[in-house]
Amino acid sequence: MAQHGTVRRPASVSRWEGGMQSDLQFVLGNLLILSSLVAGVFFIATAGIGSDSIDQEAIAAGIVLILASQLLAFTVVLSANRVVIDGDYIAWQPRLHRRPLRKWRWHQIKDVQLYNVKGWIWGYGFRYNPRVGWGHIIKSGPAIRIIKNNGRSFVITVVDAETAVATAQKFLAGKTN
Repeated sequence: MAQHGTVRRPASVSRWEGGMQSDLQFVLGNLLILSSLVAGVFFIATAGIGSDSIDQEAIAAGIVLILASQLLAFTVVLSANRVVIDGDYIAWQPRLHRRPLRKWRWHQIKDVQLYNVKGWIWGYGFRYNPRVGWGHIIKSGPAIRIIKNNGRSFVITVVDAETAVATAQKFLAGKTN
C-alpha cells in the first residue's frame, strides 16, 4: 500500500534518482563538531578552578566554541545529497532531511544542462557563484544545472549527471507551456 501523498505511476514512466556523498567531509565535520564541543565545555568547566574569581573570557570562549559546533552541523548536512527527477518535478534534498528542500516543477524550469563544476574555485558545500547562481557542490566534475524561467539557476553535483540531464531533457521536452 502506498504512503499518504504518493502517486502511483505506470511502469512505462521513467525516473532518475541519484546523488553524491563525501565521506571525508562527513567525517571531518563530525570531528570538528566533537572537538569544538569538548573544547567549549572544557573552557567553561575550568573557568573558575584554581582562582577566587571566575574567568569571564574563558566562559565567553567556551560559549563561542559550543555555538560554532552547532553551526558546523551544516558541514555534515551538506556532505551528501539526493536528487529525484520524474514526470512531475526535480527534487533536491541534502543528507538527514526527510523531505526535499527544493522542488522545481516542470512549468518553472526553462532548461536543464550538464555543467562542469570546478570545486577548487567554487568551494564545497552550499555555494553562490555570481556567474552561475546557487549550488550544492560536493566534488568537482559533472553536475546538473537547473535554469528556471526567471533566469536563476541551481547547480547540483551528482554521480551520473549525464543520465540525469538526459532524463530531465526528456521530461522538459514533453512539458506543456
